[in-house]
Amino acid sequence: MLQITRVDIVDGQTLDIELSNGHLILFDTRCLPEENHRYGSLRDLEVLPRPSTDGQSIFWPDGSRISLKEILRWLSSQNNQK
Repeated sequence: MLQITRVDIVDGQTLDIELSNGHLILFDTRCLPEENHRYGSLRDLEVLPRPSTDGQSIFWPDGSRISLKEILRWLSSQNNQK
């Protein structure tokens, strides 16, 4: 099963995500869906605090959480729109 092995912040808003298969994902949190209010606190920050991971999601001390499934789904939908 694919897992997140490491997550960090690049340029204040971009997540640098390393997966168990060796792939890296750079995910700009400014692309989080505006209609989903769960991500409002993340979108409003100029610089994100350092996140943690449990392997299946990325989370912050304030309770904000993004799952690996959500990230992969958003990336897939963006690629399909191109």
